[in-house]
Amino acid sequence: MLRLSFRAAILAAIIAAPLLAVAQTIPKTKGPTRTIGLFDFLCLKQLPDLNGIERAAGFGEFDQLTGEDLAPYTPQAPAEKLFAWRYHDHGEQFILTASQAKPDDTFKKKMPAFANATKTACSLLVPSAKPDPLLGELTRVMGRAADQSWQEGPTRVYSWTHQRPDALSYVHYYAPENTGAKAVLSASVFVKK
Repeated sequence: MLRLSFRAAILAAIIAAPLLAVAQTIPKTKGPTRTIGLFDFLCLKQLPDLNGIERAAGFGEFDQLTGEDLAPYTPQAPAEKLFAWRYHDHGEQFILTASQAKPDDTFKKKMPAFANATKTACSLLVPSAKPDPLLGELTRVMGRAADQSWQEGPTRVYSWTHQRPDALSYVHYYAPENTGAKAVLSASVFVKK
């Protein structure tokens, strides 16, 4: 058990290392610093601990989604575990999702060294605005510009990657081009067994 806790702490440090420069508390005022601070607390600081994400959502007294309410947040690849919560912050609705699964076949072909890994993912669906206020704050927090960006339909995707011999992590930001659409902040960690 101690080994697992130590490993979880190391992986969390890999993902969150650039975030240490951010203030230790989440700002109370609405804005990009608060939104990215929530993503940091709810997702980045918890991964790969799925139970940690559940505890963080419980701490916030979020409404857990089940049944038909959960269905729209089901990932394309089958998940062994899937959770989602709804909460409101400064009058706007946010959705937090968390899942755990085995890598899909496409990922296994692309990254064979992690074919037997466990994937833990966490996403925060957030209100978006134009011009986009989140990219600048996320870039500042990550400590560097995105490693890649590409267009997926009406969404611009920004991606940060970090790899070690035993873990691979991604942070993605899906920035919609249409006003009123939800943006998605997403993090995933693949941990070798």
